[in-house]
Amino acid sequence: SDAAPYKGKSPFTMLSVEECVATVAKQVLGPLGVEELALADALGRYLAEDVVSAAPIPAFPASIMDGFAVRSSDGLGTFPVDAEQFAGNDVGPLQPGHIRYITTGSAVPVGADAVVKVEDTLQRVKSSGEVEIDVLVSSKAGANIRQVGSDTAKDEVLLRRGCHLRASELGVLAALNRSCVSVFCLPRVALLSTGDELVELGQVPDESRGQIVDSNRPLLCAMVKELGAMVTDLGVVKDEVECVRATIADAFKFADVVITSGGVSRGNKDYIKEVLEELGELHFGEMCMKPGKPSTFATVKSAENQPRLFFGLPGNPVSCFVTFKLLAAPAILKLAGMGSLRSPVYPRVDAVLCQPVQMDPVRPEYHRARARWDSGRIVAESTGFQRSSRIASIAETNCLLEIPKASGTLAKGTVVKALLLGGLRPEAEGFPSAPQAQTALGSCKRRRVGLLLLDTAQSSKVTEVLRASLDGPELREERRPKEAEAVKKVVESWCQEKNGLDLVLVLGELGVGNKDAEAVDTLR
Repeated sequence: SDAAPYKGKSPFTMLSVEECVATVAKQVLGPLGVEELALADALGRYLAEDVVSAAPIPAFPASIMDGFAVRSSDGLGTFPVDAEQFAGNDVGPLQPGHIRYITTGSAVPVGADAVVKVEDTLQRVKSSGEVEIDVLVSSKAGANIRQVGSDTAKDEVLLRRGCHLRASELGVLAALNRSCVSVFCLPRVALLSTGDELVELGQVPDESRGQIVDSNRPLLCAMVKELGAMVTDLGVVKDEVECVRATIADAFKFADVVITSGGVSRGNKDYIKEVLEELGELHFGEMCMKPGKPSTFATVKSAENQPRLFFGLPGNPVSCFVTFKLLAAPAILKLAGMGSLRSPVYPRVDAVLCQPVQMDPVRPEYHRARARWDSGRIVAESTGFQRSSRIASIAETNCLLEIPKASGTLAKGTVVKALLLGGLRPEAEGFPSAPQAQTALGSCKRRRVGLLLLDTAQSSKVTEVLRASLDGPELREERRPKEAEAVKKVVESWCQEKNGLDLVLVLGELGVGNKDAEAVDTLR
């Protein structure tokens, strides 16, 4: 008999989201090549090497305060000033029986072993014009001095391979005097839309012919740029199999990733799956989720070890947005060198629904929402009507709620899992506005507070503030060395007590070294 004129049921097995994500991840073999960049050009890139401190920081004993460099053994008294020591200059050793004016960051002169801050001194000007200083406090050796290597020890690993280089990381590299840095190469991403009904942005669509503006391509271009990858826009391709085949084949000649919008469903002019089966290996053609069921993933062999990746995303704009976030974005970030291949891209957190949400009995849904921190928990507000054509539902979206496949409705207040796509929206109260006069903690009586002092941290001022601000708390104080295991034992013992503690404060000089990082990780 003659072939049926229209496509029928899809021949593809509908895979779960987890199976599809795992299939894509299996084809991402690792980051692309490595290149050397000037520090100023490395913002947003991913580090291709472990960064080790070649020298201790500081490299010399440095003053923490503006004040006077002293010999601690001299104690209290009145002393002449032998010189002024500013950052960046050296005026020789401290003369016996003298003190020296010193500014923050200056090298502590040979002969001095402490710095007295200027607030703990008085100036006396003699009739001769000579200045003498009354030192009003005694100091221990090492007071107000950053010792050699106390911030960072020689050979410490400060940044790990795969680290995302933001402004703060560039500051660390600059402190290490690294003018250049090795980073992973950026993925090259080619984008195209399919559909005879599409017109370019800025053109007037002929609504009598069913034309619409192509919003997907600008959306995809922006999302790829947000990831830091390089984008090539191949425009709108006609719904003709030869045009689709030629454009995709040309894209694979230069692009690491090719992404299309539309042409993946069961329409008679949906040619993407057919073309991909000719050009490479089609791994899946249906995904069990709302929105984005016809999402398609394929690979094409290349001269390099890493195959070219192809993502055929649905034409509905919301489906395009969601499936890009779940499938394409993680792959692009891994190719760019983000963390390890197994590290998560989006944090999965608990979120409280702000309104009821209808479930689907056939497929799980990735519901667009706006998450914010509110009274000690994350709450999520739906972006409204969730139809896959309603692009307004992605506006200001910062999370996808994982709504399970089931009949019925999730009530307001239900806790669901949410994938955080970006930062939480601020509460009504937040920086830079002034804090509320009284917090929930401060309004309660007789709080139980644990104070953990690391190494030489002093507690007197903190204890004074705590007693004043918390109306006389029950205060527990422990001192331990700055070691992860010691910290762990104290905090665990506090947590296991019958009544527990309401607040734990940790005092200590915690920098960016390995020992400090281990202590912080243990506390977390």
